[in-house]
Amino acid sequence: MSKNTVKPGLTRRRRNRRARGRTWLRVVRLVFRFLTGRPLDGRRYSNGTFWRAGTRRVGNPPYLFTWGWWTLAAGWQRTLVRLLVVFVTVLAARTVVGVVA
Repeated sequence: MSKNTVKPGLTRRRRNRRARGRTWLRVVRLVFRFLTGRPLDGRRYSNGTFWRAGTRRVGNPPYLFTWGWWTLAAGWQRTLVRLLVVFVTVLAARTVVGVVA
């Protein structure tokens, strides 16, 4: 007889209920990582910080291809690129909607 006598369905429901309550925390973490230039998956890929660019990679590359500049860039540079992409996308969407409307 196993030690766990709780039905698997009950355990799964409790686990899902707990995860649903923390969704807002995940969103806050994702926005924070986006705005500070950190990797969105929470892993460290180089020894760089927000103000200093990295000099070497840390750990094994998780993907087949890793963009070298992005991995070694300082956090403020990644933040700048991300916010510029958001700005240009919003500007392009406003122009398209403005022309259509």
